[in-house]
Amino acid sequence: MRIALTGTPGTGKTAVARILRSMGEEVLDLNDIAQGFGLLGPYDRRRRTREVDLKGLRRLVGRIHPGKGRLFLEGHYAHLLPVERAVVLRCAPATLRRRLSRRGYPRSKVRENTLAEALDEITIEAVARLGKSRVCEIETTKQSVRNVAAIIRRMARSCFRGAI
Repeated sequence: MRIALTGTPGTGKTAVARILRSMGEEVLDLNDIAQGFGLLGPYDRRRRTREVDLKGLRRLVGRIHPGKGRLFLEGHYAHLLPVERAVVLRCAPATLRRRLSRRGYPRSKVRENTLAEALDEITIEAVARLGKSRVCEIETTKQSVRNVAAIIRRMARSCFRGAI
């Protein structure tokens, strides 16, 4: 089963993925995969980012992991790839703004990502693609990374029956 570990930048995906790996879970960092396989487009100076070739990444993920066992795909666009479930990490916009500012994000990116979080953009995309019963949200603002990872692992073991 492929599970998207997704959310707006700054919600804790990478930190949670690191803990999941330490617990023995298989986790793919989609940004590393995209970069390593040449699936990043040219740098967009205005937006200060590079677009990912999602079509190419979809094909690659299907070949890397044909669906046997459990695999977490970590990235803010993971829910757009071939996954059976999605875990959307959420964070209070004010906290997210502080986190992104501390990381040195330009004001425009802080504003863009904070607005996306406030409007539930990733959750809406995930539910539209997978259906409500296959998507869960976890609020990370006041929880430890280890606690969030433990919740996700328990959910994955039970095939996401029940809600958080």
